[in-house]
Amino acid sequence: MQNIKNCVFLYLTQRQKSQLLGTLKSYFKKFRNLSKDDLTYKFLEDERYYIEINNPHFEFVGEYFEDENFINDIKKFFNYCAYKEEQLALLEPYKQKQKEYAKLQRKKAQEYKMSKLKPTKKQILYYEKLIKAHGLERKNVENPSRLDYKNWIMEILEKNEYNNKTN
Repeated sequence: MQNIKNCVFLYLTQRQKSQLLGTLKSYFKKFRNLSKDDLTYKFLEDERYYIEINNPHFEFVGEYFEDENFINDIKKFFNYCAYKEEQLALLEPYKQKQKEYAKLQRKKAQEYKMSKLKPTKKQILYYEKLIKAHGLERKNVENPSRLDYKNWIMEILEKNEYNNKTN
């Protein structure tokens, strides 16, 4: 299945083949609900129409309308597109796991970086306001990091949110 481009439309030039395959691929994506046979005949009908109004997409297609090899090659390519779509659908759960893992790694890297940096003045002031507003005691830690302040702030906000929900 991987060499489908080398097996179909051997009687066309490379440029013609490339243009035709691109168009067939877009037809497949646009009309997913049609069967491969219906899709093939829809493509041929559309091209006949454009030739009749003297505005063909592909001048070379007109001479292949009745050629069985041409029609079979179109069907083969649509079958290939369907196969490729199925394979991509099978890989989707693995891609999702990779995205989740990458997101987790980025979060760990950010936390590690924050654990090495000094807290910002905004963090310190916001923490002080939260402590006063909620009547809590300040935590005594030597050289707290940005991560420490972030965790303390989130802890206070989560407790406040929990208390608001229960009341």
